[in-house]
Amino acid sequence: MRIKYGVIEAPELLGKSWDTPDINWYPGHMLKAKKALAKQLKRVDVVLEMRDARIPLSSVNLDFEEMLQQKKRILLFNKTGLADVEITRKWVAYFQKKTTPFLFVDAMNKRELQNILPLSRKLMQEKWANFNRRGIRPPSLKLLITGIPNVGKSSLINRLSKRKAAETGPNPGVTKHQDWIKLGKDVELLDTPGILWPKIENREAGLRLTITGAIKDSVVGTSMLSDYLLEILLQKAPEQLLQHYQLAREDLGLLPGDLLEKIAKKRGCLKGGGEIDHPRAESLLLRDFRAGRLGRLSFDIPETAE
Repeated sequence: MRIKYGVIEAPELLGKSWDTPDINWYPGHMLKAKKALAKQLKRVDVVLEMRDARIPLSSVNLDFEEMLQQKKRILLFNKTGLADVEITRKWVAYFQKKTTPFLFVDAMNKRELQNILPLSRKLMQEKWANFNRRGIRPPSLKLLITGIPNVGKSSLINRLSKRKAAETGPNPGVTKHQDWIKLGKDVELLDTPGILWPKIENREAGLRLTITGAIKDSVVGTSMLSDYLLEILLQKAPEQLLQHYQLAREDLGLLPGDLLEKIAKKRGCLKGGGEIDHPRAESLLLRDFRAGRLGRLSFDIPETAE
């Protein structure tokens, strides 16, 4: 993977030249959260950095790469239940060649969650052995969880704590404050707000971040998002489109805008007089995708990461 500050360069990410305005969403609370995160790092033992399993490259926050260089870190790739199985398998092989520990998890389906704390403790074994040799009882394990917005941090915390310790929601930006949460008698976890970076220079990466929920739809617009999503689905998951919306096979030859109108008619997204309600149809398509009703789809491809 070739990385420059603020942009991830990979052929698959560059793809089609989408004529989009700059896609940036960096509200004031993110800058504040970034500064607070930097202050807290000295207090924590292990950082759990969450990314989206569907976009392992596009969800890299290079600000984290700078801040976390000296910290013990585990990469958690969440939402694997929505990602393409074969592509995820290739990503696992890719990250196995790297030095940073990682897990592909699914907070909703509890996949691999039982391995997070044991792996965190393993990273602390050498330091704790030092304490024991000096006759000092090791302190509680202090974890910090961070990542881009809406990647599933709060859902993961609620699973690990076995209670509703963090507020969840379908839109990015739910968590606004940092809170310490007990995961047991000897583990504490600091929850932090989702943080993006000030300028997203790769526009298709911006589309991928938005389509997977890290950026508010209103920043890009549901019209462009639905066109982008339909083009991807036509390439990678045409059968799911046919089946879910009960389309005719010849409909797969339509342009995204015309195909959306077919879907709108099938699902009754109409105004008075039978006119197509485009915003309603666009929102329906995005909801169906994000709920996994259109199949498992990955956007970043590991072959382009070398």
